[in-house]
Amino acid sequence: MAMQKIADASSFRTSEFNTRDSARATAAPGFRHFLGAPNPSQRFRAFGIDPLTSPEHLPKLRALMHRLSRRMDAEVHWPPHRSGSAEHWENPLIPSGYTYLLQFVAHDLVHSAIPLSVSGSLDAGTANARRAPLRLETLFGSGPVGSPHIYALDAPSDDRRTKLRLGRMRWKENEPVTGCPFRDIARTRAENVTGIDRSIAGVRVALTEALVADPRNDDHAVMSQLTALFALLHNALIDLIRRQERNSGPNGQFGAAYKRFLCAREAVTLIYHNILRNDLMRRVIHPAIYAAYSGPAPHFIDRPDEASQGLAIGDWEIPLEFSHGAFRFGHAMVRHEYCINDLSIQDLYSTLEKTSANDPVNMPLDETWMVQWSRFFEINENKPNFSRRIGPYLSDGLGNDQIFPAFDETERVGLLYRDLLGAGIAGMWSVDALIAEIATRKPQFIAMSRLLADRAYRVSQLRDWLAAAPAYGALTAEDIEALSNDPPLPFFILFEAMQQPQAEGQRLGPLGSIIVSEVIFGALAGDPRSSNGDALASQLADLSREYYPANFFQEIPDISTMTQLVKFTTEIAELQQAVPAFL
Repeated sequence: MAMQKIADASSFRTSEFNTRDSARATAAPGFRHFLGAPNPSQRFRAFGIDPLTSPEHLPKLRALMHRLSRRMDAEVHWPPHRSGSAEHWENPLIPSGYTYLLQFVAHDLVHSAIPLSVSGSLDAGTANARRAPLRLETLFGSGPVGSPHIYALDAPSDDRRTKLRLGRMRWKENEPVTGCPFRDIARTRAENVTGIDRSIAGVRVALTEALVADPRNDDHAVMSQLTALFALLHNALIDLIRRQERNSGPNGQFGAAYKRFLCAREAVTLIYHNILRNDLMRRVIHPAIYAAYSGPAPHFIDRPDEASQGLAIGDWEIPLEFSHGAFRFGHAMVRHEYCINDLSIQDLYSTLEKTSANDPVNMPLDETWMVQWSRFFEINENKPNFSRRIGPYLSDGLGNDQIFPAFDETERVGLLYRDLLGAGIAGMWSVDALIAEIATRKPQFIAMSRLLADRAYRVSQLRDWLAAAPAYGALTAEDIEALSNDPPLPFFILFEAMQQPQAEGQRLGPLGSIIVSEVIFGALAGDPRSSNGDALASQLADLSREYYPANFFQEIPDISTMTQLVKFTTEIAELQQAVPAFL
């Protein structure tokens, strides 16, 4: 039955990839489409009209996405957990630290000057600047020469810069004698040509500039703390290498520093890749999809022919169906409040506000914002903040008009509307056509889900949900028919996750899992150092011997989870007695 339904859907498919020029017509530089550019008949439509070919239709699309976002303001009524260890809306399988690791990964894959939803079109302003995926450019930038402002001196006797800058935390109360004070990202003030000074005269200087490679890593307090965590790991590895180096003398210091930086950066990247492969993806991906992609030689279906399409080295492109579709699921995982440490519980709005751009007079972060990582990952049997279940609902704080103001005639504020509108104008595959195309390549994946394999069932489930809360969004009968027959991809990915039998929002469904796996595991497979299937210890040993005569990384354990990374960083950076507590 399921296979027959798949066959019925095949009318959406064309047998060949479109040309490179055709793909460029519907993608900004640095972006492409999943499985090749869809034909016009395969693209998402609103009320049967393609927004790309009918720009005069854009106001109707905006209004429809506005009403859909209002429908998604209704909280999901989740079934209770069997163990009773978490609230109905919480996901005990994914602690909330992974929400922000997902955001960190997104920053490492995509960097655009202007959001597509705000720009309103696929042009140079929405281009993706990332040309090498998952290489920690979001942390290291262009290195000490290309991004000198984010690097600090290695040691008092060495003026080379290979350590990432960190900043002192601020104390509301008296600073304790013990503990590491450098727990925040580095921040500074800047002269303003307009003469505007946001400082409080005689009280506090406004630290308006975050000294990080990617300004989005200061989007909120938890994000800047996660960035500081990776910086602490890198800096500790720099010290580990220094202690084992031979004295190169004054004339050899530059070469020694260059090797030290490259070796430490690659080591952090290998650890990061190991965690993505074995921890993050295992938690968020459907088990059957994870099993198919996590092995040493997965079969990928989204592989553009680089030789025929003229891709140069470093000219990697990310599918819009990932960046503006499936990977937006992380927004649904954001909680309304967080227990940051033993000293404070903070609501989401306060967390989002804590940046150098929004609150410079209260920077650096004080002790109430120093993340205690056992609150965000499973450490020492402590109960962490759990993420939200994945479904078509976002926490109220993501609708704040100060953080996500209105930008068009709908006057709709919040992140959700931006996600939906960006997907609507990106020229992406329709859900029906995408399912049909995947079914020709991986039919077993589509067959495992009735929601994917049976279009009539899919439409009826969407229709019933859209009509179930008439007080939210005021969707018309025409709206409901349009959206149930052609749902925007980010909405459908959340809906699919909510509908998963036995999982109900605790992980992605098959379609979301396929798109995410193809991109993340595909990027990992493209890295020759971490794609060979060797254990982390072997990879690190080989790396060390590329730069030094011995294995400088023998004391690094097998770090395959965020819990292990935090524990190792605590030890190697000597943060066991940190105040506030690091673990």
